[in-house]
Amino acid sequence: MSQFKQDILNYGDDVKDLDYSAYEHLRMLHDRTQIENIVDKLDMNEKIMLVMYDLMLVEKAEEMAKHISKVYDFSLSDKNGIPIEQWWWHLDKVAEGKVKVNYNVSAEKVI
Repeated sequence: MSQFKQDILNYGDDVKDLDYSAYEHLRMLHDRTQIENIVDKLDMNEKIMLVMYDLMLVEKAEEMAKHISKVYDFSLSDKNGIPIEQWWWHLDKVAEGKVKVNYNVSAEKVI
């Protein structure tokens, strides 16, 4: 198993478990940014897995944003110039429908 795959699996575990502390979920946002920095190095299966977990996070956006906001002020994302492409830092806006998350995963090969 590649290190990248394990990073994605760890991110997925964080996304799935709403019982983690708000601090652990804040770390999850940092972890997602680190994955984004190496997304071009992921193979197709890893990219699909990442999209799957991202979609789970979008589905839980309202609950997760409320939880994380106990330890993080999401307005800092704008103040610190975090681009909207890193939508996980704008999870409050995703929850409010102000930010739309779009995916375009293209296949590297046709089976």
